[in-house]
Amino acid sequence: MIVSQFREVRRFMGRMDPGQDVVAGFKTVCQENRIASGWIMASAVLRNATVAPVLADGSGIGDPERTDGTVFCPSLSGNVSVEGETRGVRLYSICHPADGGAPRMGLVRAGEVVMCEFLVVALDDATLVRQADGRAGFAPWVQLQAAGEPPREAPRTPMRAPEGPAPRPTPPPTHVAIEDDEASELNILEMQQGDWVDHPRFGLCKVVHPPVDDKVTIKLPAGKHVDLHLGVMRVLPPKQVGGRKIFQVEVRRKT
Repeated sequence: MIVSQFREVRRFMGRMDPGQDVVAGFKTVCQENRIASGWIMASAVLRNATVAPVLADGSGIGDPERTDGTVFCPSLSGNVSVEGETRGVRLYSICHPADGGAPRMGLVRAGEVVMCEFLVVALDDATLVRQADGRAGFAPWVQLQAAGEPPREAPRTPMRAPEGPAPRPTPPPTHVAIEDDEASELNILEMQQGDWVDHPRFGLCKVVHPPVDDKVTIKLPAGKHVDLHLGVMRVLPPKQVGGRKIFQVEVRRKT
């Protein structure tokens, strides 16, 4: 069992813009506000939601399944914690199809936002570390570390949290804006094969190979493959449009 009492708490309330991917949107909120551990509560209407169901025998989480059309998620809840070297966001919900179909229950992997209103409670005393190689898909918390402590290799078996309240380091400032360069790099890390890039000159192009050293291979509308150097571009947070995860890119202005 891992239990800790948190005293340093920040709260963020807001809404997402239509067209955003709901999981990527919460990752952006956490990145921009330096949230490493916290709890998420939301209500949402999503299009083309992808949900990984909990297996009937309780052995884990199944393969993601996409629901075409619009779903209503009256209660979308989850959390943010550290997974490997990144912030991991997990969202759980019962998604009710607007056409009256059978509800989908489980881990929400993606979905284009129609409406999403949320409350995020940031817990700053300590950081919860999630098992990165959870084969069953549950990926439980395995480690509690003081805020600001460098990540350690996660143990294979859960550790018992130290007794008493967690240490109280100086909390991060309430409003911290990350630089454009860092934000762009974080968005590049989200890019995967099969995603799309909206280029100001080339238009909508499919990602053929994921980024390596700030270089990504894309397929132009005419069918030609070219290498796009993202280091000279600004990559914006992705949007989910018609089942496509699209990253808009802008050419950086020379200073």
